[in-house]
Amino acid sequence: MRYMPLSVVVFSAENVRGALLRKALEKSGFEVSLHKNVRVAIDVLKAKAPQLVIIDRKGYFPRELESFSSLSGLLKNIPVVIVSKAEADSSFTLKDVSVEWCQSDPLDPLAVVAKAKSSLAASGKSDLREKETIAEDLRGFIGLK
Repeated sequence: MRYMPLSVVVFSAENVRGALLRKALEKSGFEVSLHKNVRVAIDVLKAKAPQLVIIDRKGYFPRELESFSSLSGLLKNIPVVIVSKAEADSSFTLKDVSVEWCQSDPLDPLAVVAKAKSSLAASGKSDLREKETIAEDLRGFIGLK
């Protein structure tokens, strides 16, 4: 039984980091929309209606990140994973938004994917995909893909 891929919007200022995150997420079965410019965030979130948002802090100026604060209404029901070199950072907050911090510097795309999956599971948005994902991972490990 095949499920529709879960939609993830990734904001990353750095091309290489963004590409690594996109590749890892797509390999894990997510449908990924990658964006560099945070000024288009409101339009992207309205158009894509993602199940998860990932913000890679590296490369963004504090003022650029502040624009996400005004999106709290749109992000209220969407889990958000923030990739940062620190576990949590009080200089960047999203009010009334479910935020998970992923400490990953240097970037570990697999750690971000694991955090994305746990955030979705905690929010109840991951449905029964986990069993299928485990089976696909096992097939890949033993070379049956």
